[in-house]
Amino acid sequence: MHLAPIPSVFSVQSEVREAFGWSEADDVESAELLQQSLAKHSLWSPVMRELTLTRLRNELVNAERVVLLGAAVEPSELQRFEGTQVVFVAADGAVGVLEVYDRLACVVSDFDGAEHLDRAAEAGQTIVAHAHGDNINRWSGILQRWQEHSSPPSLILSHQVTKELTGVYNFGGFTDGDRALCFVLSMGVVPENIELIGFSTQKVGAWSATTTPSIKMQKLEWMRRIVTELGFGNSIRS
Repeated sequence: MHLAPIPSVFSVQSEVREAFGWSEADDVESAELLQQSLAKHSLWSPVMRELTLTRLRNELVNAERVVLLGAAVEPSELQRFEGTQVVFVAADGAVGVLEVYDRLACVVSDFDGAEHLDRAAEAGQTIVAHAHGDNINRWSGILQRWQEHSSPPSLILSHQVTKELTGVYNFGGFTDGDRALCFVLSMGVVPENIELIGFSTQKVGAWSATTTPSIKMQKLEWMRRIVTELGFGNSIRS
């Protein structure tokens, strides 16, 4: 199962591109280059990535609860999960809130998570790695570095274009946070087993990448729209 949970989480991607003046051709170029660069990779070939996807889907579907960590998550918010069987899905740099990864299912990332993402990758965690128009140089350099780790991360590839690409999936959504929700739902996790913490439109979260605050706040409004359409609007601090 790789379908987005509802059609609008696809169509919003075109709306976002139009709103920000971005080109789908650039998104396609990044996604295709990522696909091609890993076509025969010993660690991250299409076969290896599909095995990772199958394993991760089983983990998520069979989890007691799936907790999504947004960029505004506070360490204190994790205390109530101690002693439980929940698994965490982190939106990019929000993985930094975790001191250990024993219950981390994956990180959903467009390679902005800096040292927090790198630490998880070096520990061999699973990354749902996203290609878009302005991150080609970033993902190419980061993947070159990650493959040298003694325990490289496992990868699943995602994109945000209307074109179908073998072995690279459009799970829907736009920001790492709402894309993480789209991903978990597309894996078949039922909504009542999903919880969101650290999702906020009040401010740029502590775990967010360095960015222009005004643009980031606009992006968070798109996040709010997608998360709300998926039925989780009450989980957003606003």
